[in-house]
Amino acid sequence: MDERDLSLSLSEVKEEETGIRASEKERIRDRPTWRKSLDFLVSAIGLNVGLANVWRFPYLCFKNGGGMAFAQIMLIFQFSISYPIILVWAVKYTVASFSTNLPWSTCHNDWNTANCVTPDDVKLNGTQLLGNGTGGNLSGKVSAVTEFWNLQVLQKSAGIEQMGSLVPDLSVYLLIIWIGLYFCTFKGIGWSSKIVYVTATLPFLFILVILIRSLLLEGAGEGIKFFLIPDPIKLLDPSVWVSAGSQVLFTNGVASGVLVTLSTFNDYHHDLWRDAFHIVAANLVASFTGGFAVFSTLGFMANYQNKTLDEVATSGPGLAFIVYPEILSLLPAPQLWSVLFFLMVLFLGYDTQFVCLEALMATIMDNCRMLRRYRYGREISQAILFTFFILLGLPMVTQGGVYIFELHSSYGVAGWCWLVMVMCQCVAASWFYGFDRYWEDLVKMIGERRGKMWIKISWKFISPLTCGTMAIYLMANIKRPTYDDYTYPVWAECIGHLTSLSSIAFIPGYAIYKLVKTWRNGGNIKQLLAAQKVDEEPTSGLPTASAPDNQETLL
Repeated sequence: MDERDLSLSLSEVKEEETGIRASEKERIRDRPTWRKSLDFLVSAIGLNVGLANVWRFPYLCFKNGGGMAFAQIMLIFQFSISYPIILVWAVKYTVASFSTNLPWSTCHNDWNTANCVTPDDVKLNGTQLLGNGTGGNLSGKVSAVTEFWNLQVLQKSAGIEQMGSLVPDLSVYLLIIWIGLYFCTFKGIGWSSKIVYVTATLPFLFILVILIRSLLLEGAGEGIKFFLIPDPIKLLDPSVWVSAGSQVLFTNGVASGVLVTLSTFNDYHHDLWRDAFHIVAANLVASFTGGFAVFSTLGFMANYQNKTLDEVATSGPGLAFIVYPEILSLLPAPQLWSVLFFLMVLFLGYDTQFVCLEALMATIMDNCRMLRRYRYGREISQAILFTFFILLGLPMVTQGGVYIFELHSSYGVAGWCWLVMVMCQCVAASWFYGFDRYWEDLVKMIGERRGKMWIKISWKFISPLTCGTMAIYLMANIKRPTYDDYTYPVWAECIGHLTSLSSIAFIPGYAIYKLVKTWRNGGNIKQLLAAQKVDEEPTSGLPTASAPDNQETLL
């Protein structure tokens, strides 16, 4: 291949990668934008302030003492399969909270067994009822709230091998959740940005009300003390730092691609630097507020039943749907506090989910030109996609569904996947694209900022090395998956690992594809990287190829 042919080949690659042909420019101009800057900020906060702030962050404090585009799409996809199931459970508890007596506070319901005991029974016996239902004079007994969760809500089978039938009310709630998500997003950001003002702000109000009530409970001070004073010995455990790092990345939405997609609807000169600080600050405030609320109530529960905090503290569904409902049943006017709590859970999860779906739909619409030719292309394609999500979620609302949920939520968006994603993004931005070029783009968009050297060192060395080390640690310490006393079979564990690889595999896979394509055209990796830079100034607010907005969304 002569020099002229090589130049033409590289030009084709350049044109494909940058996407700045005239038709593409016109398409970018036609894309919707946020009505005002605050819309983006509130939507981003709605994404980041979610259930992890309430049920994972407090537990981690207790426990520890105190090709990227395709991979990102798959990460959002996996997240959107299991996350709505949490909302389904929240709806179930919200509806049940309107009962005359909270159904999980007594042992006289149809689903209760002879082994059922209430918190008052535990207190009167003066013994501790452990998580597996054993302890003291109450050996073999099970709390009423645990029976409600296992026998009424989940109607849980013996294992993943016994899927059983669909749980009727959970199936209906799943359909209602997805219909609601559809109407929150089917008109794009112009519509969803209005809804997020409600779903992102109400949870803060609910958390504040619950916090004030919790601080007035007997024993709350001990819980707060435990929350604020770290255990120095546990800080020497590497798993503490790995858990903390994973939590920070997950709750801030780093590497998921959702924030990148939402930001593409901003003006070219939007002050993303300012928003970054506001988003992180809001997330931090929500996490600590949720921590205060949770630990004050856990302190009350420990004091009421003469337990230690480590016997009442748990993470995930156990905290939101077993421990907290039991605490709420002990308060005056328990129905009121129960409704407030589960509405908070519902809103926290809902805005996170539909913001993720908005990012997913934006990616689909930006990269499927055929859909944009039809008047209702987005609405129809979104209905098809959401129907697919419903079908994927149905196995999780069967009698064995909780086992699928736990397996998928543990592996589909596993901690090591997230860490590898962040590491690869840092390497791609600071080494392959070049941090200096990236900083030049940033300056063109929002002007000069301080901290260049620190960010450069962090992106090029500290962040990728730290994330890589933590990912290796997590992979080296992977254990056989369990749920309560149930241990998953080997075949289920293999499916879990394949689910984890479903997102990460796109990173080397797409890189190999691009390299092979370039080599076939007579180029090499150095020329491929050089072809991505286009010296073009923005005109009429249109992003240049070197600016982050040029690719419009994750792709």
